[in-house]
Amino acid sequence: MSHDIKEISNKEDSISLKELNLMLRKKQKSIPTKFLYDDLGSKLFEDISNTEEYYLTRTEKKILNNYSSSILNVSGAKELLELGSGSSKKTKVLILEALKEKDNLTYISFDISTKALKMSYNELKNISSKLDIKLVQGDFINDIEKLQSTKEPRLYLFLGSTLGNFDNETAIKFLTNISQKMKKTDFLLLGIDKIKNKDVIKAAYNDKNGITEKFNKNILNVINKEYNLNFQPDKFNHLALYNEDKSQIEMYLKANSKQKIDILSEKIEINSGDKILTEISRKFSDTSINEIFEKSGLLSVKNFSDEKSYYSLYLLRSNQK
Repeated sequence: MSHDIKEISNKEDSISLKELNLMLRKKQKSIPTKFLYDDLGSKLFEDISNTEEYYLTRTEKKILNNYSSSILNVSGAKELLELGSGSSKKTKVLILEALKEKDNLTYISFDISTKALKMSYNELKNISSKLDIKLVQGDFINDIEKLQSTKEPRLYLFLGSTLGNFDNETAIKFLTNISQKMKKTDFLLLGIDKIKNKDVIKAAYNDKNGITEKFNKNILNVINKEYNLNFQPDKFNHLALYNEDKSQIEMYLKANSKQKIDILSEKIEINSGDKILTEISRKFSDTSINEIFEKSGLLSVKNFSDEKSYYSLYLLRSNQK
């Protein structure tokens, strides 16, 4: 097994400083969510997933523990391709189950962070000689079409409710790209966080140990390094609110003092109390998520949930071929 990382990302896909400048000058300032996930951000998110408050990861893993055999039987997959794989700790459950029945299995770990890919490899490298691990570095929004095809039945994995970070238009475009890539024998396993008690949701993004705060503030370090900016993370506070009308968490950095950011030989004035949106995390009902599936050319074959219906794994196939 090799741990060489194949890079398929195109630096031209990155947003320009001019585009970032425009995003920071709008009434609702924002920074693209993908900048949360540099190497440190990926490590911090791994820490968040182990907090008491963050129910998503342990609930998803519990569903995988209960239903991996059913998922694999329905999909008939001989290859697993995970988009935004992170450390692959949850996926390990599915891989171990698959290896009980298969003489060989290919697992493709696809992530924007090289550190996450290395964590994935280290998590899985000693499982079995029957497991072939491939590491691919890229942006799953822009680089899906660059992924190599295979004749084998493939199970695409998009776990962690990452789809909730996208607005409707982006979610449909992303899922449409996957459905168009899928063969008749391919399936997609998609993790979706469901609408539930708002206090449970809010706590998941406001852990008592402040790990989510560090994760959120790190986005400023990332764009400082990427674009040679002068944001001072300590001049911002972490703020995560639940918007009931939109059924989504909105994560902000709220300025605690007035400051000026040098950008493109100009200055952006940020006043105390100004908020920069760094992430949304949408929560879905069966109705709202099925509307997205329909618009994306996907059909739900089966839905696997926990006993509280906090979270669901949808097994989907393309209806475009």
